[in-house]
Amino acid sequence: MDVQQLRYFVSVSELGGFAKASDVLDVPQPTLSRQVRNLELSIGTSLFHRHGRGVALTDAGAHFLSRAQEILRTLDRTLSELRKGDARLRGHIVCGVTPTVGRMMIPEFVRSFNAKLPLARLSMLNLLSSQLHDQLRASRIDFAIHHSPPTTSNAAMTQCLGTQDLYLVGRYPVGPDARVVEVKRLDGVRLIMPSSPHVTRQPLEAAAARQNIALQIDIEVDAVDSLFDLVNSGYAHTVSTRIGLATDWARPSLVAQRLVNPALTTHLFFSATADSASPLQRVSRELALIAFRSTCGHLVNPPHPENE
Repeated sequence: MDVQQLRYFVSVSELGGFAKASDVLDVPQPTLSRQVRNLELSIGTSLFHRHGRGVALTDAGAHFLSRAQEILRTLDRTLSELRKGDARLRGHIVCGVTPTVGRMMIPEFVRSFNAKLPLARLSMLNLLSSQLHDQLRASRIDFAIHHSPPTTSNAAMTQCLGTQDLYLVGRYPVGPDARVVEVKRLDGVRLIMPSSPHVTRQPLEAAAARQNIALQIDIEVDAVDSLFDLVNSGYAHTVSTRIGLATDWARPSLVAQRLVNPALTTHLFFSATADSASPLQRVSRELALIAFRSTCGHLVNPPHPENE
């Protein structure tokens, strides 16, 4: 017994004969007769009295008709619900993350996205926070993980994911303590930094200006992997977040000193452009946050209430 046999049986019953059912279904009459006969054989009883004017249901056939109609209605309703559910989770999601966060979480996020949302399409933008702010402002992305609050009203939902200490990173320590370094000791230290504005550069320059320290930024490199390559080669020091230090771009041979007096930190935020999100957007957001927490969560400090 299969579903198609049930549909043929119901059609023949409701239309009163094989000839009319054949015309309506556009199925050859011999095929209908053969399928209904196979159904009768599988059930073990006759469903029709066959006569010259058509067919009439047997008692067993009349009882089976109501059951078959109920089965088909349930099946059709279930299939319709499944198709609607699939449609709700179809579509295209565009999201953005910073280079260091992306280096840590993109593989995990893509794996979970493909597993949970096989009918959806994902585009990942790996950009600096200032560029992600521009994408949020233009409503070109569904959500982003970035540093510093977005400077746009288009971000309908923003939450602070936590804070990170900033570190001076190089082949050798600056000052007497290999664990920490005061900002004032950076006077004259050769630095390689991303261009301004950048999450690591803004607090550093602000602190240096307050202490009348001349930062020696010899070269600007926005590509984080290239920046770490230059630091690994001993070209200069740089400033990095804890997540940046956890990537494979930062070699174990590098010395990371937490910047203090003042302590330099940065905040990580999750922003979304749609307040009333679609089911696909809601599931995608949840998967992204789960991936972030599983790969980067241990590297950030809990957010302060004022940064929520």
